[in-house]
Amino acid sequence: MKAARNLTEGSIFRAILHLGIPTIATSILQSAFNLVDMFFVGKLGPTALAAVTISGIVIALLITVAIGISIGTLALVARFWGAGRFRQAALVVGQSFYISIILSIGFGLGGWLLARPLLSFLGGRGEVLELAVGYFRIISAGAWTIFIFVTFSSALKGAGDAWTPFKVIALGVILNCLLDPLLIFGWGVVPPLGVQGSALATVLSRLATVGLIFSLARGKDSHLDLSGAFKKISFHLMGKIIRIGFFSSVEMLIRSLMMIILLKFVSNFGTAALAAYGIGSRLRSIIVMPGVGMGYASGILVGQNLGAGRPERARRSAWLAWGIYELMLLPIISLLLIFPGSIVGVFNRDPQVLAEGEAFITYLAVSFLFLSLTLVLGKSLHGAGDTAGPMLITAVSLLALGIPLAYLGSLLNGLEGIWQAILGITIFNSLVITWWFRRGGWIRLRVMED
Repeated sequence: MKAARNLTEGSIFRAILHLGIPTIATSILQSAFNLVDMFFVGKLGPTALAAVTISGIVIALLITVAIGISIGTLALVARFWGAGRFRQAALVVGQSFYISIILSIGFGLGGWLLARPLLSFLGGRGEVLELAVGYFRIISAGAWTIFIFVTFSSALKGAGDAWTPFKVIALGVILNCLLDPLLIFGWGVVPPLGVQGSALATVLSRLATVGLIFSLARGKDSHLDLSGAFKKISFHLMGKIIRIGFFSSVEMLIRSLMMIILLKFVSNFGTAALAAYGIGSRLRSIIVMPGVGMGYASGILVGQNLGAGRPERARRSAWLAWGIYELMLLPIISLLLIFPGSIVGVFNRDPQVLAEGEAFITYLAVSFLFLSLTLVLGKSLHGAGDTAGPMLITAVSLLALGIPLAYLGSLLNGLEGIWQAILGITIFNSLVITWWFRRGGWIRLRVMED
């Protein structure tokens, strides 16, 4: 175990960059797994692409659960690490590992047995269904690779090491790029496996990342000392990890549900509206990545500094991380406001799509000023172990307020009414999250009791 960078002393700015830059890069590379699959599968034709797309809806649920558990792991590891209780931090990793194994078995068996009825329910028919079933069963059987990688990745981040997960996932993406064409199209003695080859390439790539990150996490140069971490089972600690992670997973599911509901509202206005919404949504997913990275960096700093008994430094870390992301956003927001039509035109030049997309991009640009608060302060709360509060705020903002507002907006002002509702929801959500953070209940949250 090597000495880690001290995140509870020294420059907060350097600590944020030390954690934020590799976390942003890791998020981009995680997305690359899906992009690589879609690129090569797309060469098999629309049927194969549709099969992977349908499967992806359920796989997104799997990843949501895995990320939820990882939030619990990160929050507790950061707290114990900041407090200098390294054996307890290691014990958290061991309990997260066992939780991941149990969930993996459940997803693996459930995915294998329920693949056909589940994918049929989602709209799979004929050849699309057959291809999707084969793909999904392989991914389900390898679900444990997702859970285990996310567990160790979050544990290392909680201990202040964000660079190791980045390097490992980079290797995984490279391996996936090599295995995808080999297994999908075949070469030499390797037969072409089509869509199933894509699934197998993903699982094998993730298997390699799991083996590497497990080895590095247990190595002498690791920030964690995991010797003996797997010899004890603590149901009390497991309960804490699950409780923190559960609310985080529910929050992500609520956000995904809201995206689907908005998609339904937008679809009533035709193909051009859907295209504009799709372009805006993809731009949004790219622009928020640095915010998620800054949020995770802040969450780690908040957790470690609370553990070290330095709540004011934890608070400053969150606000500085938000300020850095806001400065990063300003030139992007300016470009979106000045050249919305040109930006939409990069994706589609249809006059109606340009008109609708330009309006949506303008509202999105303004919303980023407020969304930055939700992204960074929300993740800061997660790092403190407070996931119930943000989940409840998200449920009220998106479901109780957002759905009626979007519906009324569509009735009163058509498609622009939906864009206005999205801006209104974002502003409300961010203001309430900010209020929740400023009131400071997360500082008094006790998560380290034995």
